Amino acid sequence: MRAWDRAFRRASFRGARFWVEEDGPEKGRRVGVHQISGGEAIVTQDMGRRALEVRVSAYVASDLADVEGLALEAACDAPEASMLVLPMDPGQRMHCTGCRRNRNKDRNGYIAYDLSFVVSGTMGMAGMSGLGAIRSVFAGTPLGQVAGTVGAVAGAAGNIAGMAGSLGSFAGGNVPGAIAGVSSVANALAGAFR
Repeated sequence: MRAWDRAFRRASFRGARFWVEEDGPEKGRRVGVHQISGGEAIVTQDMGRRALEVRVSAYVASDLADVEGLALEAACDAPEASMLVLPMDPGQRMHCTGCRRNRNKDRNGYIAYDLSFVVSGTMGMAGMSGLGAIRSVFAGTPLGQVAGTVGAVAGAAGNIAGMAGSLGSFAGGNVPGAIAGVSSVANALAGAFR
């Protein structure tokens, strides 16, 4: 029989170690629910994977519980993502989105915490979006980089035009035509800087 009391490791976030009473991921899909006016049916749209969230009931318990607790609170309050290691799951980069202390006067040397985390996204995705490209233009990038930036805007406009094409009949307007106009202007600007 497996020795379950020794099967799991101590958890940590940003190097601050703690014990886990209970933890679990919250996974799923993002689903848009559209209720059509005057209709009896709804329309749902799968919008992709939901960001992984993890809730942890944690605690520190020792003669130095106050110091260990403050270290955990500081780790949760620090900016940027860091490695979250849980007893059973592989470590992954997460942002701490919540840290609530639960100290009880009748349990000295034991401090409980309710922690919440969300998985860290990729920085590369922001640079690929049209908005990221536009931001870099207004941030004062050198003229030589503007052509690449405008090219990224043109690519983003092309992607939007493709999506708008499928929505054009639903929207009832000339959305694809407007997007195509933006795309042609962006392509002309990209050519001017080559």
